[in-house]
Amino acid sequence: MVFLVDKGGVFDAPVEEVWGYLASGEEHSQAHHHEAVRRVRHSPSSLTYSWEQRFDGEPTRFAMRSTAYAPVGIAYEVLEGPFTGSSFFLYYTPKGDRTSVTVAGEFLSPTIPPSHLAAAVERFFALEFEQDGAAIRSRRHRSA
Repeated sequence: MVFLVDKGGVFDAPVEEVWGYLASGEEHSQAHHHEAVRRVRHSPSSLTYSWEQRFDGEPTRFAMRSTAYAPVGIAYEVLEGPFTGSSFFLYYTPKGDRTSVTVAGEFLSPTIPPSHLAAAVERFFALEFEQDGAAIRSRRHRSA
């Protein structure tokens, strides 16, 4: 188990646009190259999202339960995949035309050795952030 906090992410869009993208459903899934996507809505702000994607070069199944607290952040519980049993929070801080992103959580893994867990989590979130950032930039250019 490892507790991580990463305060380094910044999207070049105001928080309202970031939330619009996060709530876009299929657009968000496509940005991450997710396949075999399944969404089960539990309430207006809570859902279980499952998908397949390549992780560390291998096809991998993921599932997470999330609850959105717009515009502050999203709480996640990992139900399936290399981080099963983990829980984390993504929160968004408005900075005018930009939005800071912070990830904070406790990460576990049934398959990744503890000595490699922090690096695996960082790789996962770096890719997610890169893909989200590209999609948000593309979305902004289309609407300009």
